[in-house]
Amino acid sequence: MIWQRCIGLSGAKDVADIFVSYTNADRDWAFWIAEALCGLGHAPHLHELEIKSGEDIYAWMEARHDAADHVLCVVSDDYLRAPYSTLERNAAMWQAAARRPGFVLIVAVKTCRLPSLIDHYRRCELYGISNDEAHHRFRAFMLSPAGSAPVAYPGEAFAVSNIPIRVPIHFLGREDSLAAIETALIRYQGRVAITALHGLRGVGKTALAAAYADRHRSSYRATWWIRAQTETTMRTDLVGLGARLNWVAANEKEEPAFTAVMERLRLEGDGVLLVYDNVMNAEALQPYLPRGGAASLLVTSNAHNWRGIAEPIEIRTWPKQVGADYLLARTGRITERVAAEALSVALGGLPLAHEQAAAYCERLEVSLAEYGERFDSAPAKYLDDTRHAPAEYHDGLTVAKTFSLAIEEAAKLHAAAEPLIVHAALLGPEPIPLFLFSEGREKLGWALAAGLADDGLIEALAALRVFALVDREMIFDERDPAITTDCVRLHRLVREVAVARRDSEAREEVRCALIEATATVYPTNVWDDPKTWPRARRLDTLVLALVGDGVVPAGAENGAAYLLDRAGSYRQSALGVYAEARSLFERALAMDEKVHGSEHADTGIRLNNLANLARAQGDLATARPLLERALAIHEKMREPEDIEIAVSLNNLALLIQSQGDLESARPLAERALAIREKVRGPDHPDTAMSLSNLALLLRAQGDLARPRLLSERALAIYEKTLGPEHSDTALSLNNLGYLLQGEGDLAGAQSRYERALAIWEKALGPEHPNPNRARRNLASLMLTRGEPLFALELGRSALAAHDKVLGSHHRWTKDSARVTADSLDKLGHGEEANAVRTKYGIEDRAE
Repeated sequence: MIWQRCIGLSGAKDVADIFVSYTNADRDWAFWIAEALCGLGHAPHLHELEIKSGEDIYAWMEARHDAADHVLCVVSDDYLRAPYSTLERNAAMWQAAARRPGFVLIVAVKTCRLPSLIDHYRRCELYGISNDEAHHRFRAFMLSPAGSAPVAYPGEAFAVSNIPIRVPIHFLGREDSLAAIETALIRYQGRVAITALHGLRGVGKTALAAAYADRHRSSYRATWWIRAQTETTMRTDLVGLGARLNWVAANEKEEPAFTAVMERLRLEGDGVLLVYDNVMNAEALQPYLPRGGAASLLVTSNAHNWRGIAEPIEIRTWPKQVGADYLLARTGRITERVAAEALSVALGGLPLAHEQAAAYCERLEVSLAEYGERFDSAPAKYLDDTRHAPAEYHDGLTVAKTFSLAIEEAAKLHAAAEPLIVHAALLGPEPIPLFLFSEGREKLGWALAAGLADDGLIEALAALRVFALVDREMIFDERDPAITTDCVRLHRLVREVAVARRDSEAREEVRCALIEATATVYPTNVWDDPKTWPRARRLDTLVLALVGDGVVPAGAENGAAYLLDRAGSYRQSALGVYAEARSLFERALAMDEKVHGSEHADTGIRLNNLANLARAQGDLATARPLLERALAIHEKMREPEDIEIAVSLNNLALLIQSQGDLESARPLAERALAIREKVRGPDHPDTAMSLSNLALLLRAQGDLARPRLLSERALAIYEKTLGPEHSDTALSLNNLGYLLQGEGDLAGAQSRYERALAIWEKALGPEHPNPNRARRNLASLMLTRGEPLFALELGRSALAAHDKVLGSHHRWTKDSARVTADSLDKLGHGEEANAVRTKYGIEDRAE
């Protein structure tokens, strides 16, 4: 129990008996707080842990409350309404006001409005943060002077401060950051404590540092602002501190004065807060840090790498709610909440951009919605509006100028930094995989390619990160968290500023290069190799941003058509979103026909892929002429035994078989198999595909002997070459299961269906058409085995997925509807079965 772990501590130094006042709704919070108090060496008292059944709770309250060193109130709306807790709280407040300062400790565990009598109390807020952060925040609260702000130092030194800026009137959304700073600085009591605020330019690091210094001014005997952009200003400001504290004479030469100040900070730094504003990096700051003592140091910087000397705290952009709060307060347009949130999103949550927007709206009396429309139409113009840049921050620079200067400074550190960020900015807003630049760099122009060679990419990124222009992050694959991709991400306003560094003609040249580079790194076998899908996932959104808007730069049509075709294949095979895939295939075909003509070999490939997708959708009337045209092109442009001819033959045979013309389909399938066996070899997966397809065709013709042998041979090839968990292995298993079911081997069929379903569902997800085809087949088998309840569950699941993905008229959807209706009939639900048949146009019953 909690109190047992605290036994024996009552005689320890600085131990406090703490009466924990709470209500039952916050019981878990009270126990958590009691555990934390024990960890700090205090002795908490909770009535639930100390009062036995039947004992006088009021007598216990009176005795413990009076004997306590502090009363800790676990505050929430429930607590403020509860009668016992109100009694405990009011008694504690009276004692605190009358003769026991610091007696009351306020810990808020849920969002609530505190009564005016206690709203001024210093408090600790624990809700909405992680467990680790809650522990840090609570520890800092308990280690600092209890109950109220510390008593101000009465001496003259208390007035020592040179904070050069004022805290903005509308300072919002940074309570967690202020608490984190306090926790970090308290953590190293008795020795130099350094906390570094880092983040994007314009995110409000300087304002936050000023707010912390202002809020805690009574905690320090000296609060000193140091301009840390250069060594000269750092030395000057440190010597200025020494002169104000009478550590050095005002006319002392700088070098001995600086040395004396650093020594006095080591010996007498306790109670001194130094704010180093706008530090370039940790290396630049090292010579100007006290070599010991107990001074507190708060650093602001764009650089992220501070862990070697400081406790880093990343300052992030505002969420849209806070950004909207600022815009409404700053402009007085309190009725425009929806527009304010939309504008905050458009501004990327960047406080500096919010101030420019608000100043514009206030000066011209423009609504937030109207500003949002103007900004969307010309973001670069409004980001560089000098009339509305805040004069007190960023040297009066606009968002555009702030980021432009940062890009120029990064270029001084590495020549490839500037063209790299421009190229990245012209990609989509999603995380950008670094392999795009490392593997595709040869397509980005010789100058950038040379700059990114060897360690150039990493060095260029490091230069950009010094100025917080990019974030680097490891992205976990959505399907397999064991697969990660090293990526970078740009803030949306950084993107706008970087893009504006090139005129329209130069931007088109960069887009051409990016299309070619992306085509180089996009996996070629995305159609049939699930191992390539994680890479395709990382590139997918970038591809659509580059070529998905219908406008492709002149000269990039080949790469664009290839990307459209591959993106379509990924959607069809991996995602099962056929409508999206078809649109991409159609665009790829139109692009190739425009560039190469109607009888080019690439056009034949695009025709074949589009036709294959149309066949999968059940649109056989559209698919057949496309396949016949593709086959004609390949036979004209290629050698008689070219593998693309085999692909066209195979797909045309499947389509004609679906139309019921088995006699016409068979010679096409046999010719496709012959070409593949000769060109690919007898044990290649392509050969296995033709074997499996021919087996199903022969079975449809009534051949009862050969199909099983062909299908088993195909499965053996797949398992040997692709592995037992490959999607094509699952297809072969499903086909073999179908043949075995037709032969009456229900147990053999069931095991194949179940294995196919497991493989497909793992690789493709539960809503893809393929696993639901196996699920439908398994349902049919269960119905045959006399298990209609199991069959109904499988059939309904397959029907829902097929209807959603393929539509109600697709053959696979109707098959799933048929087995569902037949299962309902077997269970005696004829009326529901008829409703299913009517909805999906099914009048016949499965055999």
